[in-house]
Amino acid sequence: MSRMTGMEQPLPGPAWEIFLKNTGKALVMFFWDNGEIWVHSVMHRPALDVVSAALFFLGVVLLVVRYIRKRNWLDIFWLISIPLLMMPSILSLAFPAENPSLNRTGAAIVPVFIIVGLTLDGLITGLKASLKVPWGKAVTFGIVAVLLFLSIKQNYDLVFHQYKNQFDNASWNTSELGAVIRQFIATTGDQESAWVIPYPHWVDTRLVGINAGLGVHDFALWADQLEETLDRDGPKLFLLKPEDTDALMRLRTFYPTGTLRVYETEIPGKSFYIYTVPPVER
Repeated sequence: MSRMTGMEQPLPGPAWEIFLKNTGKALVMFFWDNGEIWVHSVMHRPALDVVSAALFFLGVVLLVVRYIRKRNWLDIFWLISIPLLMMPSILSLAFPAENPSLNRTGAAIVPVFIIVGLTLDGLITGLKASLKVPWGKAVTFGIVAVLLFLSIKQNYDLVFHQYKNQFDNASWNTSELGAVIRQFIATTGDQESAWVIPYPHWVDTRLVGINAGLGVHDFALWADQLEETLDRDGPKLFLLKPEDTDALMRLRTFYPTGTLRVYETEIPGKSFYIYTVPPVER
């Protein structure tokens, strides 16, 4: 309801107009633009690789022609099922920028790749029928092998190079913060004496706990709450963003014997401060 109606924010225009635009964007995402959600896609490129997109586009044309000629309901069923299964994305009327979305259109993968498979099967059958020379079968399977190789090669690059680089640069390194906390717990402290000082548009402190192997444990402690940690005697660990000068000043005021070091990360701009405090001697 927050996407279909103005419950969370007003619709940016007439609902029917947004619906038609969303439908158009969703239908062309396979060979044009899959949207701007970096979490699950390489942004602003076709949702399919070149070979799959070509086979899908050709398959849609062939199904339309075959339906006009033979009126087989299955042909039109496959075509109609695609926009119907994409409705979770298309119906994002209040947030049209969220459309198309590869996760919300995920159910359409089934008919899309059935059409791709039908087209490839038809291509193989047609080539085998037209190439009746002794080496015709070898040529057919050679062409198919080349298509599969090109598809695999591009998808490998999309997943393991382009998507990986995009994700690494866009996401925060909660796994590295979690690893620091995990090491702290395993060596000198415990999870109740480790904190992440939140900063605007920085890490989700709940993800830090998950990546530390502690389940849903929120390590957030705001800078104005640091005084509450003074009653703990054991070693303490604070993780903070380098830009958070206010939190750093407070830490040095409350814990002048603490040690500050920078955790350098592989991805530029993701480094963070580690402020460790020795146990209090009584």
